[in-house]
Amino acid sequence: MSDSEFGHRLDLAGPLNKHFPLLFSPLSVGQLRLRNRILLSAMTTGFGFLKGAPDADALAYYRHRSRGVALAVVGFSAVAPEGRVENAIAWLWNDDAVGALASLAEAVSGEGAVPAIQLGHGGRQVSPAVIGEPPVAPSVLPPAVHVRVPPRPLSTAETTDVIAAFGGAARRAADAGFAAVEIHGGHGYLISQFLSAASNHRSDRYGGTDAAGRSRFGCEVIEAVKAAAEDLTVIVRINGSDLTADGLTPEDAVTAAGRFAEAGAEGFVVSAGVYGSIPWTIPLLDDPEGIFVPFAEEVRRHVDVPVAAVGRITTPESAEAALAAGSCDAVALGRALLADSDWVSKAAEGRSSSIRPCIATVQGCAGQLQFGEGISCSVNPEVGREALSALSPVGGGEERSGAEQGGNGRTAGAGGGTPGRILVVGGGPAGMEASRRAAELGHQVTLLERRERLGGALLLAALTPGLGHFERLVQWYEGELLRLGVEARLGVAVRSADDLPEVSGADALMLATGAVTAPEALEGYEHLPAWTLEDLLRGEASSQETTRLEEPVVVLGGGSRALAAALWCKREGCEVSLISKERFGRDTAGLTRRAYFERLGSTRLLRGEATHIVAEGVAWVDDDGTHSVLRAASLVVAEPVRPRVPRALGGVELSASDTSAGNSATEGVPVVRIGDARDPRTIGDAIAEARGAVNEFHKAKQARS
Repeated sequence: MSDSEFGHRLDLAGPLNKHFPLLFSPLSVGQLRLRNRILLSAMTTGFGFLKGAPDADALAYYRHRSRGVALAVVGFSAVAPEGRVENAIAWLWNDDAVGALASLAEAVSGEGAVPAIQLGHGGRQVSPAVIGEPPVAPSVLPPAVHVRVPPRPLSTAETTDVIAAFGGAARRAADAGFAAVEIHGGHGYLISQFLSAASNHRSDRYGGTDAAGRSRFGCEVIEAVKAAAEDLTVIVRINGSDLTADGLTPEDAVTAAGRFAEAGAEGFVVSAGVYGSIPWTIPLLDDPEGIFVPFAEEVRRHVDVPVAAVGRITTPESAEAALAAGSCDAVALGRALLADSDWVSKAAEGRSSSIRPCIATVQGCAGQLQFGEGISCSVNPEVGREALSALSPVGGGEERSGAEQGGNGRTAGAGGGTPGRILVVGGGPAGMEASRRAAELGHQVTLLERRERLGGALLLAALTPGLGHFERLVQWYEGELLRLGVEARLGVAVRSADDLPEVSGADALMLATGAVTAPEALEGYEHLPAWTLEDLLRGEASSQETTRLEEPVVVLGGGSRALAAALWCKREGCEVSLISKERFGRDTAGLTRRAYFERLGSTRLLRGEATHIVAEGVAWVDDDGTHSVLRAASLVVAEPVRPRVPRALGGVELSASDTSAGNSATEGVPVVRIGDARDPRTIGDAIAEARGAVNEFHKAKQARS
């Protein structure tokens, strides 16, 4: 789109960023003048708030996420006690909030971002476990998932009370120092529930047979907010579609946006989805980059206020492209800023390849909320730990991140201690993170990998449907290890200490050799061509030296590996069934599990245990004790999985800070197993454990220096 087609929304006055000129151009929203077109999207953290007040963890978290963005939106903040979607969120229903939240507004503005806060009421999507009573809603209609308790319908008088609560919350937000509010009108929360015919069957003035009629509640909320805090800029988050058969449609969204703008909305963030929709409100697996951008574009065509797109916008290139196409006026980043809080500065400097990518598993972030835990990030385990003291690298000042680092990951200045020498065996996620972190802290690292490329389990996962983008994380690690001067030796198989270079001079040996499928000892494998998951994905021959899957296929296992294998087979055109002793998708986040199930469609998921293999297929027994044969022409074994550690190196495990002698094979060098070599788990677990092991080594080394 040409500059003129942006009209008043594009201001190219002043110097332009040569890398992403649109992304880093200023934007006016209401009374605000934003320094660029990047917003921190509101995200619930599950930590950092006690009785509605932020603690040190919340302040540090938001400082990091606010770096460089134009406007930072504090996540869902409840306008009324019965509207709380989580326990660890801000409370805005009484005047104590003013003093409690002032430090949070200051933390955001201290980074140069405009402080904003999201005002919300969860309605029927509030768990009774959080509020101690049934939730409220427009009508007695529970959501499709998550909350099974029928909600209590709000009376007309109660509805007006909730509207007033939004106004009171806005006034308190302004008094606390926030310059803008984002009213949550999407994702199936209360305003969204009033908008949708699927959840609003009211006959009073807050009901209606069309979106225009059902938008009254949202309009009155906006009007109440404007009246209570005239100086606040009012942004509304809406759904461009509920992504359900009977929910809000794109046409409804356009109607609602128009009404909301007339009521006083000065900008929109356009998202999509509700609890139970496919995709959910958070894109994942193979949902494409910018999946919700078309919804923003449709709304933008019909309103005269700025519109921000949100939903898996992870690269500066895709953000710039959305702006250039006229699809939106700004982008809201969520998980991308969890993965790398220096996303903005790196983009501004044209260093897109140095941005640590989000891998969209939600295993470390939103997936933790379902267990009542605080979020973190699979690729950045420091999320939620920002308040902890940074470690001082060997030979250089205080630790810095991202754009503040020099080429060696350290700041200039007088440092203490002497560098350690670390040998890392295995170039998967744990080995790469251990190597990266150790080099970042100033230690000398040699990384040995038996294959001709780094990546390990990440590259294997990237071969499965839905996870191809894991390749980006491998590329990021390759770039970081090169930048930090890690000596990576590829094609080196380590079977014993004799294969380790100068092992006697090392301060630590970290085994990150990963895990391997370990087929159970079943009789009859000779009857069918069988593959382990690794062999299948790498195109290797079956147990019968065949290379082609014949259907029907049976996959043994029920975890994420098995689901990925089944989806791979399905997309190869094969009929596929799974047999598992345990719950399917037990090791993955609920959102990801549902996404896999949706993609697998009619694939049979059978709870039971394989007993032996016969010519006709797999003999198995179900949970009720019934024996039968499941027809199969090919077999894929995805589970169980065991650590892959050379026996000659598997002696006594020592902590990274232990200097006592190991076994004879390692000549007294402390040995640490990390990642799947210790216990097969998730990629996030491997990365976090590797980082933690190196941190402990570093602290012990510094203490001894």
